[in-house]
Amino acid sequence: MNATISRSHLFFLIIKTQIGIGLLSLPSKIQSTAKGDAWISVLIAGLAIQFILLVYWRLLVKFPNQTLRDITIRVLGRYLGKALNFIYFVFFIAIAGYASALYTQLIKTWMLSLTPSWVILLLIIGTSVYLALESLSIIARFFILTAVLFIFLFLISLLNFTNDVQLSNILPVGQSGVKHILLGSEKTFFSMLGFEVVLFFSAHVQQTPKGLLRVYTITNCFVTLFYTYFVFLCLVGFSPKALEQVNEPVLFIFKGLTYQLFDRLDLIFLTVWIVPMTATIVSYLCIAGKSLTTTQSSYRMMVGSSGLLIFLLAWYLTTLENFDAFSKWLEYSYFIMITLIPIVLWLLSFLLKHTKKVGAI
Repeated sequence: MNATISRSHLFFLIIKTQIGIGLLSLPSKIQSTAKGDAWISVLIAGLAIQFILLVYWRLLVKFPNQTLRDITIRVLGRYLGKALNFIYFVFFIAIAGYASALYTQLIKTWMLSLTPSWVILLLIIGTSVYLALESLSIIARFFILTAVLFIFLFLISLLNFTNDVQLSNILPVGQSGVKHILLGSEKTFFSMLGFEVVLFFSAHVQQTPKGLLRVYTITNCFVTLFYTYFVFLCLVGFSPKALEQVNEPVLFIFKGLTYQLFDRLDLIFLTVWIVPMTATIVSYLCIAGKSLTTTQSSYRMMVGSSGLLIFLLAWYLTTLENFDAFSKWLEYSYFIMITLIPIVLWLLSFLLKHTKKVGAI
């Protein structure tokens, strides 16, 4: 995991982690709150993420070529730092397990209803572990190779404009009010998570601080606009009442498309979308392993152990009637682990006397 990666590698590592299953259900979640202004909520969530990325950047500039694991030990000391790193490890396992359970539930609902959950989980997590054992540069090149799927999905989505679209669903702009738009942006925020991987992957990029900030900004703009586009597509493609009743509206907009050469575009979409969903698991396996280890041999062992823990957690979650309680707990944990703690670490870092800065800011 000590391989050097380029800025383009970092770009694709971030977007492949962020863009996953959350996109499929996001339009219906925020439309119930922000109504026709849901697309504005996505843009506001993007601004909030940009602020957090700015804090990450300032923290990483103060500790060049170091990951979050190293920074916590530098700032908090050996014992508190290692304890916090273990909490991060558990947190990343919980995210990956939850995501795996959601992927399994989605695949069983839409494609493989008779396949046992453990079989689907084994295929998803087994593939993810296999890729996560490789160097970061190989993982990044795989992510770049599969990025062509985004172009494919975007082109398919354009076919929806051949159907009737109702622009009146988003008019007048601002009809929901500031309060409801902000509540919608909160829901959007938790569907766009994954950007925290920069705290582990940026140390492998040989780049000036300004260059890193540029990558963070371009990445965040791409993800925000990508999500905004699909939310807008669902807003004008469904009536407000129908959108509230559909769990995965992004899939439903493709279900109604039928052509001579293609049928059930929703299944084609979902088949392609499995790759970005799996990429998210790969990234969290990587940062889970890196949160507790420093050597390649221990990292490989940790990835294997993490894969087993993720499998067990996801399997347990699939036996539950719903994941609402676990999801709510994870949302609170997200706020603490990826927002509050990095800000506190950055503020505490000013108390250190021998912090070395590199490059102009």
